[in-house]
Amino acid sequence: MRIDLFWKSWINEYRWLWYMLVALLAFFVLFLWFEDFQGPSGITEWMKLQEQKSIETMVHSFQLGPFNLSVPGDSYVILEYLHGSNVEPNTIASYIFLFGLIGGVTVLLCIITTLEKYWYYGGMGLFIVLMVSLRLEVIGLFGHFNKIPGGVVTGLYVIISFYINRFKSDTTFIKRLSTFLLLDLLVGLSIHFFAHVDYPFLHLALTGYSAGMIISVLFIILIAHEIIAAMIAVVSSGSTHSLRHFAIIAAIYMTNIIITCFHEIGYIHWTFIYVDLYLLLTCSTLLGIWGFRQRESQYSHILPFSPFGAFAFLSLATICFATTGQLLGNWNDPALKIIRDALIFSHTGYGAIFLVYIFSNFVYLLARNLQVQKVLYNPTRMPYFTYRFAGMIAMLGFIFYSGWRGYIYQGMAGFYNTTGDLYSLLGNEEYAESFYDQAALQAFRNNRSNYSLATLRSARMDFDQAHRDYEKANAYHPTPYSLANSGNLYIWEGKVDDAINTFRQGERQIKGSGVLENNLGFAFTKKNQLDSAIFYLNRARMHSTTSLSAEINFFALTAMQKIPIKIDSIIEVFKTSATPVLANAVALSTVIKQDWKVPIDPIPDGRLNLYTATLLNNYLIKNAATVDIAFIARANKIISDSLNNDFSEQLKSALAFSYYLRGNVAQALTTLAELVYISQENKGKYNYVMGLWTLEQRNPELASSYFTYADTYDYKDARFYNAIALSESGKVLEAAIAWDSVALHHRGELQAIAVQMKKILTLPITATTSLNDNEKYQFARYRIGLKDSVAMDQLLNQMEDTNFKAQSILDFSKRYYEADLLPPAIRYFQRIGGLELTNKELYEDVRHFELLMLATQRDLKGLADQINNGIIFREGSLEKNLYGGLIASFNGDTTTARKNFEVLSKFNPYQEEGIIASADFYRKNDKDKLKAYSILAEAIQINSNSIRLMKAFVNEAIRVGFDDYAASAEEKIQMLQAAIH
Repeated sequence: MRIDLFWKSWINEYRWLWYMLVALLAFFVLFLWFEDFQGPSGITEWMKLQEQKSIETMVHSFQLGPFNLSVPGDSYVILEYLHGSNVEPNTIASYIFLFGLIGGVTVLLCIITTLEKYWYYGGMGLFIVLMVSLRLEVIGLFGHFNKIPGGVVTGLYVIISFYINRFKSDTTFIKRLSTFLLLDLLVGLSIHFFAHVDYPFLHLALTGYSAGMIISVLFIILIAHEIIAAMIAVVSSGSTHSLRHFAIIAAIYMTNIIITCFHEIGYIHWTFIYVDLYLLLTCSTLLGIWGFRQRESQYSHILPFSPFGAFAFLSLATICFATTGQLLGNWNDPALKIIRDALIFSHTGYGAIFLVYIFSNFVYLLARNLQVQKVLYNPTRMPYFTYRFAGMIAMLGFIFYSGWRGYIYQGMAGFYNTTGDLYSLLGNEEYAESFYDQAALQAFRNNRSNYSLATLRSARMDFDQAHRDYEKANAYHPTPYSLANSGNLYIWEGKVDDAINTFRQGERQIKGSGVLENNLGFAFTKKNQLDSAIFYLNRARMHSTTSLSAEINFFALTAMQKIPIKIDSIIEVFKTSATPVLANAVALSTVIKQDWKVPIDPIPDGRLNLYTATLLNNYLIKNAATVDIAFIARANKIISDSLNNDFSEQLKSALAFSYYLRGNVAQALTTLAELVYISQENKGKYNYVMGLWTLEQRNPELASSYFTYADTYDYKDARFYNAIALSESGKVLEAAIAWDSVALHHRGELQAIAVQMKKILTLPITATTSLNDNEKYQFARYRIGLKDSVAMDQLLNQMEDTNFKAQSILDFSKRYYEADLLPPAIRYFQRIGGLELTNKELYEDVRHFELLMLATQRDLKGLADQINNGIIFREGSLEKNLYGGLIASFNGDTTTARKNFEVLSKFNPYQEEGIIASADFYRKNDKDKLKAYSILAEAIQINSNSIRLMKAFVNEAIRVGFDDYAASAEEKIQMLQAAIH
């Protein structure tokens, strides 16, 4: 039988119980290491916080006379940083601790029942003290918040143990253990069903804290020398130079232990690989199983090692690992300070004295290469008790050097932390905070208490106190959570420079923290410090926790700074299809006007979140002019879902651009009008956009009203655009006053334009000869009315630039057309034919206006010939629908015609000919005799300044018998005609 497998000689009953206890200890060893690996992540987690920044982009632009106007839209980028969550107590670790404590104590109680006389009474006395320390009265068992439940439960255990010890001493150990385990179960069920407090077992885990700590420290002291003892066993088993080998190994070991000891007490701060204290505990425990057996001669008069000594050792080890694992699981660093210092001080003190013990008693045996391990605990000179006593003195020397009172305070702080956690779970934040406060007072700069306080106080915006709490939390035992949160507080306060300094200090304390690197990159992004931001974001990408956040921030940075990078290549390098990364990348492509090549479907299934909503918004802005009707319908469906109300305003405003650029002007204006009504912050922006749209649709009077509203909210350059709208509407006096206001309130380019426009609007017509062609064009557009054709002819004769002359003629012709004066419109338009145009855009405008007049005259043959002559239709324009509908209707293809006129009748009331042609078609081809009337009536509700629409409405109202409406419209027509300048 191998001596190291000593349990093989035991009877089956004891051997199987040994296996179970070893398995239980192995579980708790793994529990400790798992919680050590988790660290503070057992009670906190990283929350990803986002900031959304808007970037104004040009959705589309248009030419209005001498002005090139841009319609702005908002793309959004997401910036993301990480923040430590509030403390969530690790209840699983607490339950596991309570299970290990009760299980270990139960086995020890069974062993006590096997002792004789005074040892039994002494053991039971300790057990009673432990039961009293559990304070069962706090759980209100059966409604009793007094000593009765604790006394009854303790009495049951004492009576049964006494009965077994005195009257049933022949009871097998298995039966004893089964009896007490059954009693444990009954007590546990009673507590579960009849305790009058929430979380009763967590209350017991709290009250079991003291017992677990005391037993753990005693066990640590018990095994403090086991590693050196194991060295003796190794070097004296067949070695030829036992003394030399032992001296070398022991010297190396003790040197590392002493260096670690000095590091723990803060005496040295070297860049050194220190001994892991929990590895020290684990190794000492495993070696102690055989070491405890070897020193049986020291305690055999109390109980034998086989099996009860072995069971007792495993039980104590289980309690120690359960306690330490629970403290690690809840990151209770004040209590862990006691465990860690007990480990290193005991291994240093007892280790050093044990070496003296070995050399004093066995140096000659080692020199002769004899097997010293066989007599290691049978000393000849220095007694074993002397070693123990001296070792205690050495250990106490370290404790007193470090300040023994501090350990009392640390222990109390650990208890208060656990109490605070319990009240936190109970939802009593006030009590929880008070106990954390007590813990912070007892252990002034412990991380756990101060972190808990900082998160509670920052949640209620008490930033000054939270800063002080984080400062104390980071003083000695900082964690990435406390360091990151400390900097984040400054971010929330808008103190970005302070945040950067805090993150940098934290990075020096914890090297290679991806969270701190990402947050630094985030902070530098807010400061627009490009190089530093990219440097830290690139480092943060190397960490799994922050890789996605860093990539999000990278594209946000490049979009905000308008950095021209090859987007698809970077996405390929990142190997990502993450929604927020793509959302920011789409925004970047819009800003730098780069084609988007990565295939995406921006419409998610189900509920939107910040990521998917931002991607959808940016996609709509990027592709406003190219998305098809089916896509718009899908987008509108998900945006209109009540589940997505949080994002509906932002997304509806983006969708409005798609409506507009796909020709559905009515829906675009209706959408923004609804948003003006419900929005609290963006009324100015929406009125501003509607003003630009109605300017483009040649309704300057309505545009002016929108810009006036936008100006009341001091939005952008609404005053400037209102002056343009007034100029376009022919209100010369009001426009001049408006340009005066622009010149007064603006500087630079806008002021120069205002001065120029004021000059044009106030210049006598006799002074036009001194103007250049550009100024003459402006004068023609804003000063010469339709009734001043003679003056117009004179001004045209003065122009030398054919492009300015053609543009002036085209504008004048369009004004005649809009006034429903088709003959003079045609007459003026024909004068362009003899001019050589070099402006391509102007040439295209001329060709499109020619198509419109051919359609108005219903010259469908000429219209078809011109269309087939290589004309290019603008994206989203309804011209193709108009001309296609007219030609299809002429050819008898009513199905195709109906499809085109269905769109024309609803989409754009400012495309007058489309509305009129639709009404003509439905009058002839629809059973609903009011269909044509409805189309015209709805159009004039929006485009109420159109003479052509009003005349068509009058005719249709008379046809269907609505004479009163026709008469009212006639009055409106007379007013509009009188206002023609």
